[in-house]
Amino acid sequence: HFFEGESVAPVIPSFQAAYVINDKWSVSAQFAVGGGGGKCEFDNGLPMFEKLVGAQLNNTVNGGFKPYSLNQSLTGEQYFYGVQIGGTYKITDMVSVFGGLRGVIARSGYTGAIRNITLDGKNSAYYAQASKYYAGIGNNELATKAGTASFVMQDMVLDCDQSAFGVTPILGVDVNLGKLNLAAKYEFRTKINFENESNNSENLAALATQVPAVAVYADGAKVRSDIPALLTFGAQYSILKNRRAMGGFHYYFDKDAKGSATDVKKNTWEVTFGAEYDVNNWLTVSAGGQRTKYNFGEKIQDTNFNISSTALCLGASFHVSKMVNINAGYMHSFYNDYLLDSGNGMTDLYTRKNDTFGVSVDLKF
Repeated sequence: HFFEGESVAPVIPSFQAAYVINDKWSVSAQFAVGGGGGKCEFDNGLPMFEKLVGAQLNNTVNGGFKPYSLNQSLTGEQYFYGVQIGGTYKITDMVSVFGGLRGVIARSGYTGAIRNITLDGKNSAYYAQASKYYAGIGNNELATKAGTASFVMQDMVLDCDQSAFGVTPILGVDVNLGKLNLAAKYEFRTKINFENESNNSENLAALATQVPAVAVYADGAKVRSDIPALLTFGAQYSILKNRRAMGGFHYYFDKDAKGSATDVKKNTWEVTFGAEYDVNNWLTVSAGGQRTKYNFGEKIQDTNFNISSTALCLGASFHVSKMVNINAGYMHSFYNDYLLDSGNGMTDLYTRKNDTFGVSVDLKF
């Protein structure tokens, strides 16, 4: 089976501002969507939910597996809104330090349904009648199996909203050595503890008591989904007055974050590289790339699967005046395929593709 999810986020805005108080101090603020940032629609559902139904039915059928069919769909969206304030202090002409806090407002929502489930060509009503028949002739084992199958085969409705709030402390340092500029930043782990408001169907709520994949959507449940701590390093070198090269390294402490990422083999890392060229006094062009290496295990390849990728980017900055810059960029991500052994001789293949366009305006007063 082929399960495709399409996510389109026409606009993901962010705003940044900085004010220089004096020769030593400056303050800054930011509003941005730091995670999620879109809605993804799986019109034909997800393998995790199909496996859920298939496994439940397989366990209730006397004599082994029989063919089943179903219709399913799922829409999920998630936004992590971040409001950040901070201050920078210049220790010397070469060294500056930064401290700040980011408040994170997290929102998630999932709606979907599994409908028209049949087993061996027969629907829920048939197995409900079969349960009554077997009970009538005293075959309690088959009566229980048929009754369970009838319950599982009822339409299942998922309707779950999640909300949480967290705080991220941030520390940074910048060292300017003339042509060479070095920087480092550490963002502490952000505790995110979602609380669910769900209006799920009765049978889906009942399955949540025994199936971990469904339990995270149960009404009133608290679901941890921390943002991991992040350590970054960056460097920029001015080769010539109008040519610059830069690179960076990002390290996410996934293993220390509590929540859905419970099967983390190693922490995630990223390497970035880029170059800028001032073509003339009104145009700067740039190019760069990023390699992201995830090390998550099989248990979290579900609604939010993560696979390693390489991204290539092109950009341009138009210097309209001394006060105004207009920037534009394009990024394409090349994702690795992720193969998952799902048992019973079956293999799941996860893959994705992504294109991103960005525009921004810089104003300096």
